[in-house]
Amino acid sequence: MNVFNIERGSKSQSMVNIPDYDGFLPVTVVRGRYDGPNVLISAGIHNQEYVGIETANRLAAELDPSEIKGCVCIIHVCNPTGFFSFSPDIVPEDGKNLNRVFPGKKFGSASERLADFLTEEFLSGASCFLDLHCGGCREELAPHVYYQGMGDRFLENASKRMAKLVEADYMVRADIDTGSLFSHAAKMGIPGVLIERGGMALWSEEAVEKYLTDVKRILRVLDVLPYDVPQEKTPLLIEHVDFFCAQEDGCWYPAASAGTIIEKGKPLGSIRDFFGKELSCPIAKTDCVILYQVGSLAVIRDDFLVVCGVL
Repeated sequence: MNVFNIERGSKSQSMVNIPDYDGFLPVTVVRGRYDGPNVLISAGIHNQEYVGIETANRLAAELDPSEIKGCVCIIHVCNPTGFFSFSPDIVPEDGKNLNRVFPGKKFGSASERLADFLTEEFLSGASCFLDLHCGGCREELAPHVYYQGMGDRFLENASKRMAKLVEADYMVRADIDTGSLFSHAAKMGIPGVLIERGGMALWSEEAVEKYLTDVKRILRVLDVLPYDVPQEKTPLLIEHVDFFCAQEDGCWYPAASAGTIIEKGKPLGSIRDFFGKELSCPIAKTDCVILYQVGSLAVIRDDFLVVCGVL
């Protein structure tokens, strides 16, 4: 199956059957009358990232084959059984994080089979890639964008060109293979961006409208949509990030909200027990900005706590 190979000037919307899997992918494919790039847009790899999912829904409804060049394939929800189970970041059938098992295995567990299907049937036909994310049920974040930092200079520059068009304060060079769909796209030489906007498993009209603006601006520069003047502000480049994990179970009290700049040596927050005793206090290793962090009260040992962009 080549999802991009539909009739010119047409639009297809369907629930795509996944072999040997109890679920269907909601997919929209829009192909213009004239040649252009094959753009893959994915959302819902993590089940409660609703801003990205609703952005995909709106974009799929709005795109008109008479107004575009090339072909745009939108996967509204990459993890359909997870979406309807309300589980945070896993495929319910095997309990694995889909975004850590790419490229997957044809005869592996449920998440590995799903990853293999997404890789072979969708990513393999794409010439560029937009991955729409946001904070899940426990994640507060500042809008930011990742671009491909793995691969050759052409891949990095093409990805950075897209990242500069996102209405966010920060863009981050992604140079670590995390087993994600985005990482694997880089290994396949496909330029792309991963956008983060919204959080705490909430969505709003304002966040979705801003996300749509981001995506359409990128599609215009790719010559899929008619060109428009990009925004004047370019996101600040972040080349390295620091990850902090919880050292024990407890109650988490962040020192500041996502997007706040923290000086080197200052506390990022504290983990306390139920009686208010401080158990640990992560300290900023450098001057940094909080990109995203746990927004819930409960934290468990070795779970992610705070991710900071090094300034």
